[in-house]
Amino acid sequence: MEVVCKIDPDKAVKEDTKTEAKPAKEILCAVCSHKISDMSKQIIVNNAHEHTFANPHGIVFQIGCYSDANGCIPASIPSSEFSWFPGYTWRIGICRSCSAHLGWIFLSDNDAFYGLIIDKLIFP
Repeated sequence: MEVVCKIDPDKAVKEDTKTEAKPAKEILCAVCSHKISDMSKQIIVNNAHEHTFANPHGIVFQIGCYSDANGCIPASIPSSEFSWFPGYTWRIGICRSCSAHLGWIFLSDNDAFYGLIIDKLIFP
């Protein structure tokens, strides 16, 4: 059986190959849907990404740790009282858009990360 090419390869029109940008896997505020961070910013702190803690009033929080969360801004002065991460102070973190409490920003002399409340976020 003979295979015949009906299109001259030298005259064939080459299609442009376009790389389509994949949408970022954004994490949003559950109150106003403002972008808080994205999935690529998840980090491991003390051997886990997610942690469950109780504050001194007995309120339990499940948080995820993130290296950056531009949609979360500080809303308090740093405190070392009852820090869930030894060696870190913390600041309350709120949504840049609607001011909903999203978690905490943890700071040490040479490091910082965000501990965001899982229930206050919308995940992709």
